[in-house]
Amino acid sequence: MVKNDIRKGMGKKGTLIAFGGIMLVMLILVLGTIWMGHTAKKNADESVKVVSHLYLDELAGRREQVVSDNLKGRVFDMQTALEMMGEEDLIDEEHLQAYQAKMKKYFRLEKFAFVDEDGVIYTSKGQQNDIGTYAFDYHSIEGADISIKDLDEKNKSVIIAEPVELSLEGKKLVACFEEISMEEMLAGVSMQSQESDATFSNIYTQSGVALTNQILGGLAVEDNLLEAMSHADYDEGYSYEKVCDDFANLKQGEASFTYNDIYETLSYVPIEGTDWMLTYLIRESVISDKVGSLSQGIITRSVLMSILTILIMLAVLLFVLRQNRRNTELLLAKEAADAEARTRQEELDYRISVQKKLEEQSQMLSDALGAAEEANKAKTAFLSNMSHEIRTPMNAIIGLDNIALNDPETPEKTKEYLEKIGDSADHLLGLINDILDMSRIESGRLVMRNEEFSFQKLLEGINTMFSSQCADNGQDYQCHINGHIDEYYVGDSMKLKQVLINILGNAVKFTPEGGKVELEAEKKAEYEGQTTLQFRISDTGIGMSEEFLPHIFDAFAQEDSSSTNKYGSSGLGLAITKSIVEMMNGNIQVESEKGKGTVFTVTVTLMNSERSSGNIDFDVDPQKMCVLIIDDDPIACEHAKLVLGKAGISSEIAESGKEAIEMVQLRSARMNPYNLILVDWKMPEMDGVETSRRIREIVGGESAIIILTAYRWEDVLEEALQAGVDSFLSKPLFAPTVIEEYKSAMTKKGIVIDNEKVKADLEGRHILLAEDVQVNADIMMMVLQTRQIDADLAENGKIAVEKFESHEPGYYSAILMDMRMPEMDGLEATRTIRAMNRPDAKNIPIIALTANAFDEDVQKSMQAGLNAHLSKPVQPDILFETLENLIEE
Repeated sequence: MVKNDIRKGMGKKGTLIAFGGIMLVMLILVLGTIWMGHTAKKNADESVKVVSHLYLDELAGRREQVVSDNLKGRVFDMQTALEMMGEEDLIDEEHLQAYQAKMKKYFRLEKFAFVDEDGVIYTSKGQQNDIGTYAFDYHSIEGADISIKDLDEKNKSVIIAEPVELSLEGKKLVACFEEISMEEMLAGVSMQSQESDATFSNIYTQSGVALTNQILGGLAVEDNLLEAMSHADYDEGYSYEKVCDDFANLKQGEASFTYNDIYETLSYVPIEGTDWMLTYLIRESVISDKVGSLSQGIITRSVLMSILTILIMLAVLLFVLRQNRRNTELLLAKEAADAEARTRQEELDYRISVQKKLEEQSQMLSDALGAAEEANKAKTAFLSNMSHEIRTPMNAIIGLDNIALNDPETPEKTKEYLEKIGDSADHLLGLINDILDMSRIESGRLVMRNEEFSFQKLLEGINTMFSSQCADNGQDYQCHINGHIDEYYVGDSMKLKQVLINILGNAVKFTPEGGKVELEAEKKAEYEGQTTLQFRISDTGIGMSEEFLPHIFDAFAQEDSSSTNKYGSSGLGLAITKSIVEMMNGNIQVESEKGKGTVFTVTVTLMNSERSSGNIDFDVDPQKMCVLIIDDDPIACEHAKLVLGKAGISSEIAESGKEAIEMVQLRSARMNPYNLILVDWKMPEMDGVETSRRIREIVGGESAIIILTAYRWEDVLEEALQAGVDSFLSKPLFAPTVIEEYKSAMTKKGIVIDNEKVKADLEGRHILLAEDVQVNADIMMMVLQTRQIDADLAENGKIAVEKFESHEPGYYSAILMDMRMPEMDGLEATRTIRAMNRPDAKNIPIIALTANAFDEDVQKSMQAGLNAHLSKPVQPDILFETLENLIEE
């Protein structure tokens, strides 16, 4: 009996201990969950604040640089236009208006005007007497002055004014200015709010007047930023007085405050050359609420798990109590029950440990997600800038590879390695081009062409490419056309081909051996001269999960990061594809199942072609031709452009001989001359024969020149042939006739070579090379040495000018000029050399070697006095051909 009492006492004591332990664990779980929730919220708020400030400073600074560069570019264009003004432009007001119209066309000076000492404004359309509506003082202006017109109106405009000292018909011109709409001034600068309505960008005057969007992202009721800021509650370390002082003194800064119960941070930076302040606003409360909801979700799940654990522990306690009552007489049974309870307790402890680890991992994943989102926002801008810089080392790789491959002493085994290096370099260039395509799409500079093309030939080219590729991979490739599709359409065939190749390329890449890739084309609708075509590309490849499909068209998206190494991808192909399809007024859809394959459906709308398959089949590819039409009759120019456009031939228009010569010089500078030049015979100032003679002096024998006339050309036959004309055509113009005459002219050029320009012998020539990157300089000097050319290196533009000036006239045969260099860039160095008072300064060939490949870069090179513009990586054959054509014997 005593023994039983002892056992009962021991049982009660054990029960009390177990109960107390359970209560303690429950208390720890509850307090731990509460502590973890508060800590997570505090850390999240601090992280949002830090990241917001970094994000604001970066974006505000970047947009300020873009706006500042736009203003500088406008000032530079106006100064360049003034430099191009000649005495004949100031003969009278009519000549001045002609000059202003020309500058408007060349430099996009939409309203380029002059002001005389009496305040009369001279525009390209006549005089104005509203000088009082402009903010600048034309009497006292000393340098470039930037002001705002109609500051209190909705449609504001920017006024850039410069002082001048000119005379027009006895009137003294004291200033000039250009007026630019605010929308055009801020082109290329995103001022729109994000989809989350959490970030806003704007530009204000020094006094707080908004130039673009609504004040404080539309939250403010005031009409002035500084007035709205006076009603805000500021965080410690910030104040309204500090904001006003920064705006008054055009100082960069930031402020965190609460306005209308919304917590916000405003970063502001002055725009160089103006009294404007660019601001970037982030509503931290919106972001904090979203992060807070995520943290609250984690806390809620933790509480639920704690409750579940407590319930399990209570169940264990009840079980132990029942076992104690049953087995108080049996020590062995009690010991077994105790052992079982200990086992269950260990399991519960293990579960608690696992739960804590899961909570820690969840927090780490949340932090990583935030960091990844921020990194992704900066990725596009970073790659856009880096794609330019990558061209410099690529130039070195391709240059050295080309030199080594053409070295007769290079072993055959090494040449195999070099060919693989070349293939890899080509692949890398393809990736860089993807980046550039994405950059052009984002900046709105990608242009869609409308040219006639053969749908049959487009499919033939694609089928030839992928049928052989699939055959090599052991895949089955099929192409089907459902129903009737016309042979010819009008649209951008190159972009459409790029879309299909991108999708088919992925299908082949991600389909294993023995799989199937299929392309189906079908006409879906036809209405009012337009046809909707649908392309269905299917494969039996690895497929994609349903969760990844919404992100497939995101830039750099990869469902499995390991696939990047396995298959090779820039991550931009489908993003570019979707952008192109949308620019073609189409849409793209995708269906996929993991492990079974993928189906892409692309729908585009093309214009119908009046041409049928029975028309003439050209031996030359019209889509690869570029024609210059020269005629003083605008209607005739537009008619010719329309006729050629329907045949798929790209064309440009010049309405005078002088304008045509300038356009030919620009194309020749890029070593990309027109294939064909059509010249009207009867034109004022400079007729077709004289225009042809001047053009032939520029292009040599590269382009075909055909005279267009409604008269008898026998009257000028001999003179025209001596001027370099290849053939004659009667008006009106027909595309097949143009093609036939072009083919005939080029055939004659292949037989008659007496009129071709004698190319210079490059051996022993002295070339001045301006290049600041040593590896590029070494490679370029090695390339030049292959033709026994002696090259002198100048590490920057300033040294290049000094070396040219220190040698006697005629010592250097040409100058190869890099554009981006320290001390003095290529453009400034070229201007300095051209301004020297020595016989060879004006005519020595200066050739640009640069990674800047856009039309505006070529135009700047020509304005600075360069003769040619070669984009990096520079191909040796093109470089030598340029030197041979430009160097005078």
